[in-house]
Amino acid sequence: MISGILSDYASIYNSFYEIGASYPVKKIMDADRERVFDKALWSHFSDNGINGLSLSTKYGGKGFSALKTCIAIEALSKGCANNGIIFSSIAHMLACALPVDLFASETIKSKYLSELASGKWIAANAITESESGSDVYQMQSVGVKNGNQFLLNGEKCYITNAPISDVLLIYVATDKEKGFFGGISCFILPSKHKGITLSTPFEKMGLNSTQMGGVTLKDVALTEENLVGKIGAGGMIFSESMMWERTVMSAFLMGQLDRILESTINYAKSRTVAGRKLMDIQHVRHVLADVKTISYAGKNMVYDAAFAIDKKSKEALTKASAAKLFVSENVVNSIKQLQLLHGAYGYLQESELEREYRDCYASLIYSGTSAIQKNIISTTFLSIL
Repeated sequence: MISGILSDYASIYNSFYEIGASYPVKKIMDADRERVFDKALWSHFSDNGINGLSLSTKYGGKGFSALKTCIAIEALSKGCANNGIIFSSIAHMLACALPVDLFASETIKSKYLSELASGKWIAANAITESESGSDVYQMQSVGVKNGNQFLLNGEKCYITNAPISDVLLIYVATDKEKGFFGGISCFILPSKHKGITLSTPFEKMGLNSTQMGGVTLKDVALTEENLVGKIGAGGMIFSESMMWERTVMSAFLMGQLDRILESTINYAKSRTVAGRKLMDIQHVRHVLADVKTISYAGKNMVYDAAFAIDKKSKEALTKASAAKLFVSENVVNSIKQLQLLHGAYGYLQESELEREYRDCYASLIYSGTSAIQKNIISTTFLSIL
C-alpha cells in the first residue's frame, strides 16, 4: 500500500487511503456527469478529519505538518477518484481556514475555526478577478475606509466553493499605492453578509463535482474585527497560503497519477491485442516506466517542499512553486499517455480516463499557472543567491 514514504508515516498513508477507497465509485461517476457537489462525500471527509488536517488541534483540527498533510492527501487521492471534492477540500482548508489559523485574531478564530475544521462551514477564497487572473497585482476590488468601517466593492470570479460557501475570505486593495505587499488586505465574513451576491455554479471542462462561481461585492460594510491579520497584510497572507496549497495540491496529483498507473498496469496485463498481452509490448512497458519515473521524481519534489515549509526554510516558496510546476506539467502529460494505451476505450466515459484527464488538466491553471510558477521560481531563487 505504501511506497517511497518513510515507515514512520505508513500508518497515516494507509489510514487515509482506506478513507478514500471506502467511497462507492458509482457515486463519483454520477457526481461528474450531473455536476453535483457530493455532500455525502464531504461529510465523509469531515467525519474523518480531512477538512481540518493542517489546522490547530485547539479548534478541532489534526495539527498535521505540511509533510503529514501531503502524505494524507496523496493517499486519499490514491484511494478516492472524486478529484473535485478533494480539490474543494484542499482549497477550503489551505486557502481559507489555514490563513485564519495562522494570522487571525483569537476572536475570529473562536468564531470561525472550529466550524471550518469540522467541515460544517464551507469556505471560499475570493481573490481572483476577470481582469487580473493569476496577476493579482492588478486587483481592482477595493476596501475604502469610511469612519470605523470599510466599504468593499468589486467582483471576484473563478472562486472554488463560492456557490456553496458559508464563509468567504476576501482580498481587496486598501492602499493601491503600496501594491500587493502592503496595499492588499484580507477580510473574513459570512457569505450571506449584506452586499454579497454569489453566482450560480460555472460549467467547466473538468473537476465537475467542485462548485466554482463568482462573488459580487456592493458596499459590503465591515470593521477591523473582520480583518485577518493586519491592514495591508493580505499579500503576505495569500503568499503563505498558496505555498501550502501548491505543495499539497501537487501531492493530490501524485495520488491521482499512482491510482491511474496502477489501473493501467492491470489493464495492460489483461488486454490482448493480435495475440499478445499489452504488457509484453516494449512501447507499453516504456510508457509505464516513464510514468513511474515521473511518480518518483514528483514525490521527491513534493516532500522536499513540504519539509522546507515545516522547517521555515527560505527556499520553501521556491520549492513549492517548482513542485507545482513539475508535477502539474508532467502529470497531465503522463495521464494523457496512459489514456492512449487504452486506445478507443480510453476515450469512453465508462473508462473513467477521459474524466481523469479533464480533471488533471485544471492543474495547469489553478494555484497559479505554470508561467506564474516560473516567475516565482526565477524571482525567489535569484534573490537567495
